[in-house]
Amino acid sequence: MSAPSLVSTDQKTVNTTAVHTVPAISTLLEVALEEGALAGGVLLASRGGMPLVSLAFGSKLPRGEDGAESIRGDMTVDTVFDLGGLTESICTATVLMRLVSAGKIAVHDRASRFLQALGVGQKSSMTLAHLLSHRAGFPTGISVYDDLVKANAGPRPGILASSGAKQYAYTHFHNLPLKFEPGARELRADANYIVLGEICEIITGLPLDKAYARYVAAPLKTGSLNFIDLTLVRRRGLEPVVEIFAPSGRCSRRGRVLAGEVWDENAWVMGGVSGHSGLFGTAGDVHTWACEIVRGYRGESSLLSSESVRSFVDPECKLGCVSTNREHGFVDSTLAPRAFVSVGNTGCSVFIEPERQFVSVFLTNAGFSGHISRRFLTLRADLHAALLEA
Repeated sequence: MSAPSLVSTDQKTVNTTAVHTVPAISTLLEVALEEGALAGGVLLASRGGMPLVSLAFGSKLPRGEDGAESIRGDMTVDTVFDLGGLTESICTATVLMRLVSAGKIAVHDRASRFLQALGVGQKSSMTLAHLLSHRAGFPTGISVYDDLVKANAGPRPGILASSGAKQYAYTHFHNLPLKFEPGARELRADANYIVLGEICEIITGLPLDKAYARYVAAPLKTGSLNFIDLTLVRRRGLEPVVEIFAPSGRCSRRGRVLAGEVWDENAWVMGGVSGHSGLFGTAGDVHTWACEIVRGYRGESSLLSSESVRSFVDPECKLGCVSTNREHGFVDSTLAPRAFVSVGNTGCSVFIEPERQFVSVFLTNAGFSGHISRRFLTLRADLHAALLEA
């Protein structure tokens, strides 16, 4: 799927030549840009393998935001985004899906099979499915950022983005006391997928980014969908080519606008590679991944068995994905009875309805201010309603 770059530099108009089949899209985006709901983004949607929309709109930086000249300019269809929480679905859940498809594990395996620390007390009943569905009981809002920054400034200089930092985080998170018995209810927490990332490494015998590359990125040929290993970057004195990225936001704690550097603080101190965050990519490559999930669901994938995909996206359990509801900026629709989504706090999302083979990838840096606004969630719901009705 390809399309010209469709942006005006004043952030107020969207070229409609690529959206003639869904005319409401241009109006929705023009109004949202004018109101400042977001600075810009990329929208890519298809149904039955046929393109509906492919466009870039707006600018990389919000109006009035200072930034280096290299990260200014318009969004393009090739802009690389910090995918945030989409890492859970695209990397961690898909690696596990491949392992389930190969018969190496089952989603109802006890987590303690792989991590002895999860075999005590309440944690002894925890399964991979509990972790995948954020029902393991781990508390939310836990960060190791301050601990590791303090250690770096004191007794352990150089620990940031090192193997020692990653091991500290792993130990910290799988030793957390639970808020409730596994399976009792859903509570979204970084710990679930940080622990799953560790389990992926144990099962495959590879660092998470290498396991992801072998099991997902390489077979799908999604070159832009990758982690930026900050450990390697610092060791070799490398610098990201920042002009290809949509900046994620201005981080007051790190004192700069972040581009090509993971926004999530837990992922950052762990070196940029984690099961819950750290993946970067373009809309085109995210779309490629989503279409493979659809093919797997339909029994047409050579990578993923239909049984494994359907067990992950079942409406009753939602492993590695979430339901389409207002909380996530979507609306339930009779046109998408089995739809599921993956969302990230950086302003990125993927909507998949496998029965109609409908896929929508909406990548933005709407989280620039550090939160996703209610206006942005309304926009996302309205965009998908318009696409489903096209």
